Amino acid sequence: MLKIIVMALVAVSLSACSSFTRRAPQQSDEMKVVLKDKDGNIKEASGLPATSNGKEVTKIAPDEQVAESKAASEVKEAVSAAADHIAATHGKETQTRKVGKVPAYKALGWLKNGNTRFMKGRFRADGVSAKDRARLAGAETPHAIVVGSSDSRVPPEIIFDQKLGEIFVVRGAVAASDLGLLSSVEYGVLDLGPNLIVVLGNNSKDSWEHVDRLAQELQDRSDIVRDAIASGDVKIVTAMYNLETGRVDWR
Repeated sequence: MLKIIVMALVAVSLSACSSFTRRAPQQSDEMKVVLKDKDGNIKEASGLPATSNGKEVTKIAPDEQVAESKAASEVKEAVSAAADHIAATHGKETQTRKVGKVPAYKALGWLKNGNTRFMKGRFRADGVSAKDRARLAGAETPHAIVVGSSDSRVPPEIIFDQKLGEIFVVRGAVAASDLGLLSSVEYGVLDLGPNLIVVLGNNSKDSWEHVDRLAQELQDRSDIVRDAIASGDVKIVTAMYNLETGRVDWR
């Protein structure tokens, strides 16, 4: 007997739950309520609840609400996890630096020797032939990055007597907060393989303090630059060009 009662209650419950998703019955299926007014007149009225807009009402079963809430929660958690992953790995994941063949000390020596030739007016005759251009058509492999201003009186390729493809020049540098500057330096360090970074100023508008600060900001703002220097492969130096003498001093 108890079993029959339980089965009946379950059936009633299932029926009640399913009714939540049904639309209100059409007019022909409406229940009627018999009413009697104060004068004894009998009137019929609809037994359905009235709505504010006269439209049919569709109710959502509690189980569906729980499922929707759970799904929304899972989506929120997935988005949060993805954001955390991006924040934790940005600038670090799948970025292997190309290490150039020229060590930093040798590249620095080449720049110093080139500046000496520039001051004496004795420039190299090589590095600009058709053969050199053909060799560089496929790829560039500079041995140094030179970061400096856009001052027309300080062209790095000339004051260091460097030829096609030998230095990667980033000009217009004001502050490391400039995304164009930072991304260009990062590209050079990561993809081109130079092991020397030179931050170059000139005595007409820059101070050693400004040049040193820019060099430090590049390291503070870029994981790529900082990690390359920490590895021991890359060296960053500062330099100051004298407009009158043509000499470059180093730090």
